[in-house]
Amino acid sequence: MSAFTKSLKELRVHFCQTSPASNGLRQFVASNYTAVKAANPNLPILIREAKGAEAKIFARFEHGQEKKIVLDGLSAQEVEQKLATLVK
Repeated sequence: MSAFTKSLKELRVHFCQTSPASNGLRQFVASNYTAVKAANPNLPILIREAKGAEAKIFARFEHGQEKKIVLDGLSAQEVEQKLATLVK
């Protein structure tokens, strides 16, 4: 993963620890968090796990603009593609 746009101010990741629908997002976080954080050292990345939570990522940009993508049932590769689109 490369550095995200400078206008991105925060990334929030929500998923369920056990749900099969969150499996792809859990795998993505487990295998890519270190690389994403290294490429974006000053970006707050908040990981939130909750039983039954829908797999989704929120991106907060300048001027309070926020975007959300739902990632239920996607593979880790599909999650990466959706995230790349979200933070452009």
